[in-house]
Amino acid sequence: MAVVIQMTARRPSLSPLLTRLRDRSPGLAAGLVGGALAAGLGLGSFAVLVMVLWISSPYPDSGPGGALHVAAALWLLAHGAELVRTDTLSGVPAPVGITPLLLLALPVWLVHRAARDAASGDEEPPLVSARTAWAGVVLGYLAVGAAAALYCAGGELRPSWAWTGVCLPLVVMAAAGLGVWTAYGRP
Repeated sequence: MAVVIQMTARRPSLSPLLTRLRDRSPGLAAGLVGGALAAGLGLGSFAVLVMVLWISSPYPDSGPGGALHVAAALWLLAHGAELVRTDTLSGVPAPVGITPLLLLALPVWLVHRAARDAASGDEEPPLVSARTAWAGVVLGYLAVGAAAALYCAGGELRPSWAWTGVCLPLVVMAAAGLGVWTAYGRP
């Protein structure tokens, strides 16, 4: 006759709450993190580019803080936001609103990929509803975008708040919508 200990004979079942928590889909939190990560990667890549140019410049004027303000402003310009240059020869602020299209490619691609990954994950049928994935990515990205706009408001290239409030959300919503559309198997 063998003595059997309760713990080794059979494993106790998980509580229903833990089972639901383990089996649930990623949801809104994964979209928020994905959107914030996409915005951070885009902003970081612009910051690296501007910092390399600032370091290699023979006469850097405003220091690393000014270079980071320019990087945040350039990131906003890539989304179509108009900037206002306060340091002009005449003293009158001048708008900067022409966006090179190549600047737009990286942020749009990052948002598209974040939305596609938030909607589909690693599973073939999408785990998260389209609205939840889209809203999570858009809100996460816009949270970082708002912080970047507030940060570069103190620099020489300041965002025009009307253009930033319109263009940034429109670009992000369109790119995230295309990413979710792709995740659901539509070309």
